[in-house]
Amino acid sequence: MSFTPSRDSNTNRASSSSNTTNIDSRQNSKPDPDPDPDPDPDSTGIWHAFVPFGFVAAEVGVLFDFTPIAVGGLVLFGRSIAGVLVEMRFVRGPVYLLTAIGLLYALVGSGLIYVFGGSAGAFELGFRGIALAVAGGVTTALAAWRWFETETSAGPGVGS
Repeated sequence: MSFTPSRDSNTNRASSSSNTTNIDSRQNSKPDPDPDPDPDPDSTGIWHAFVPFGFVAAEVGVLFDFTPIAVGGLVLFGRSIAGVLVEMRFVRGPVYLLTAIGLLYALVGSGLIYVFGGSAGAFELGFRGIALAVAGGVTTALAAWRWFETETSAGPGVGS
């Protein structure tokens, strides 16, 4: 049985040697969070610029022992990675990816705090652990807030 999908955008049928199958049968699928995609698929959003900015802000915060800048840079870095992956349509929405990034931050940060303590020294890995653990909590809270907005059908807010 050969299966050849139709490339015509006006039809939702595929041609097969024995029968015709409807490709667009979505009985159990969730609605697309972006029903009106960007008409220019080659255009990119602003998230790519925030990836290095978040990384640099996190490192500057660690270098000068300024925790809010380090945490903010890590949150921005994680959110921009999620934004890039959503924009490239590797994931449907940022909620579960932000949750995974937040939990990863929290686990790695907790591990660094456990191994090195919260003290400075040894490339300031204890301080980086504190910044990572706090950023993990903030990123996970951001994901929970985004999930709550999506589930309660509230208007778009942070993370849109």
